[in-house]
Amino acid sequence: MKAGQKILLDGKLNDPDWIRCTAATNFLQSYPSEKSKASFETIVKVLYDDENIYIGAVCNNPGNKILVQNLKRDFIYDENELFAVLLDPFQDVQNPIPQFAVTPYSSQRDLLIYDDRVFDVNWDAVWKAKSFITDSTWSTEIAIPWSSIRYPSDSTTWGINFNRNIRSKFEFTGWSIWPMAYSAGRMAYAGLVTNLHPPKGKSNIRLQPYTLLNVSKLTGKETSTKFQPGGEVKWLLNTNTSLEGTINTDFAQADVDRQVVNLNRSSVFFPERRQFFLDNANLFSVGRNGIIQPFFSRRIGLDDNGNPLKINGGLRFIHQTGKQALGALLINQKDKDTTTNSWFGVIRGQKNIGATGRFGSMVTFRHDEKTRLTNTVVTFDGFIRPTPPFYIRPMISASLPYGAAKTGFAVFNELGYIKNNVQFNWFQTVVTKDYNAEAGFLARTDFINTRPEFTLNFRKHWLNDRINYFKQQIKIDMYHRATDFKFQEASISFAPFWVTFNNGAGFAFGLDSYIQSLQGIFSPVPTIAIAPGNYTYFRPFIDFYSNQGAKYSANGSFTWGKFYNGNLSTYDVTLRMVPVTKIATGIRLTYNRFSGFEPNKKTINTYLIAPEIRASLNPKIHLTGFYQYNTVTNLGGLNLRFAWEYKPLSFVYLVFNNTKTLDKKLVTTPVNDNTGVIKISYIKQL
Repeated sequence: MKAGQKILLDGKLNDPDWIRCTAATNFLQSYPSEKSKASFETIVKVLYDDENIYIGAVCNNPGNKILVQNLKRDFIYDENELFAVLLDPFQDVQNPIPQFAVTPYSSQRDLLIYDDRVFDVNWDAVWKAKSFITDSTWSTEIAIPWSSIRYPSDSTTWGINFNRNIRSKFEFTGWSIWPMAYSAGRMAYAGLVTNLHPPKGKSNIRLQPYTLLNVSKLTGKETSTKFQPGGEVKWLLNTNTSLEGTINTDFAQADVDRQVVNLNRSSVFFPERRQFFLDNANLFSVGRNGIIQPFFSRRIGLDDNGNPLKINGGLRFIHQTGKQALGALLINQKDKDTTTNSWFGVIRGQKNIGATGRFGSMVTFRHDEKTRLTNTVVTFDGFIRPTPPFYIRPMISASLPYGAAKTGFAVFNELGYIKNNVQFNWFQTVVTKDYNAEAGFLARTDFINTRPEFTLNFRKHWLNDRINYFKQQIKIDMYHRATDFKFQEASISFAPFWVTFNNGAGFAFGLDSYIQSLQGIFSPVPTIAIAPGNYTYFRPFIDFYSNQGAKYSANGSFTWGKFYNGNLSTYDVTLRMVPVTKIATGIRLTYNRFSGFEPNKKTINTYLIAPEIRASLNPKIHLTGFYQYNTVTNLGGLNLRFAWEYKPLSFVYLVFNNTKTLDKKLVTTPVNDNTGVIKISYIKQL
């Protein structure tokens, strides 16, 4: 229904238009008891005017038990009480589906869902929400500008669905219910909203300038002070097409990487955290995260150790309709020696085939001015869902010859089958010796990886009343060398006993078995060197997680037993405390105890300790502190960040970082680097 007057966003739904509006009710459970009536009633209404589409919800909540972990934006979905709306303007399940979610404390979360398989929580749109809590209900109003949504011209009927997490009961409910094995993003099960009349798409410009002051004192150098203006501009030619530019791109406010102790033989995969590269990232995401990606944006603006390099500027073009998608990205980076530049580029195309198929192609390149060489990679990929539970995701990629490099090839495919009681995935990857994606990511070179996974999920009718489900799972992970098919390593992880409880807690135990064939020395930590040879060993494990929506929660994993030619016990535990919603604290401890390794068989202990705290005045003002103490790298790292979102997606940031050597006796040049940043960004829609 079109609103007759301006809607006051206060979360109370007492405007005359809300009172006259037809309501959607009768929510059902998706989990834990599919199609059963929701424990508490939810009432939803939809309005629109020339500027926004509005969604209002009244969530009955007897006892007023609300579980919300913190007030951060893009909160964790299944740990919080929330209401959400999903929109499918094109009524095409192959399009990315936007979801807008809000908690009873007005915290916002927005994301794009691709194929009900990939969830891009880093997507940010301009929208507003306000919630209001009473003794027995909480209600919310959401206002989404038409300019934040892609939709076809002259559209009047959209696919739509609503979902609510009743977190005190660990219950996930929806208006037009979907099978438990899927998420609300499976819009084939959604309903419709009719009689919409959005404005015709028009060209508009969004400016996002920023100013930054950076003060740094690095080891062995004088204090440096740098003032830098920069920013981004986004020209929305229509609701389907955008052209973006960036200059002096800076990511001083981005979250720091979480350190890890890498005990396997593959490279560590660190996710992208920089907002410019996170926008529309899934259009360019091909392959499998952590194994092979022909294009990976972290190769831009960061050196091999993760230290920032200057980004001079770049352009990005995006065009997405209900039938196809096109994208292009061009970035210029100042090289580490500061005398030359490098260029990174990617061109991407996708085409929908029928109702459930999609094929795409991509070309990526990196050109280094210093060497005058260009690395080019050509990739073809697809996604096919012949039946609702079954999908296929193939990819073939080739790096073209340049300089002394030869042509290399990579092949990847995923088979997936997902139903309520069974889930099966088979990942197959082949990467030849000469495959080189300098703008991408490879966990290894010259390898064949075979990884099938199988999970059974049983209902609780024959179990204790406090238990929701009983699972069994097996995973196999094998590596061979692609050049000669020589075996490298294999592991089998079997969890015969895995239970989930009514409040979301769970417990599992099982056995990991390993076969290792080392062709060279392997050092899981600097003080241990494992000699080449063949090794077979077994490691029991216990995993547990308490109710993650509660004020006090814990999760952890314990493994022990043989490790190559010695012994290793690993304890990884995270504790979280939320005494009040505005204060959230936690600490993660990873402890490794190595013993019995040749030649001296000394006992070696490593620690990774990471405490953090978030203090929030409201959903727009946050102070966070995060510290990492890692004895493996002999470094401690402190990150303090104040963030104020003074208007939607416009921020003031104050950031301080310190990296310091823990034990100066172990290094010849101790490190003590300090940086402080003040950054102000602003969004203006023209």
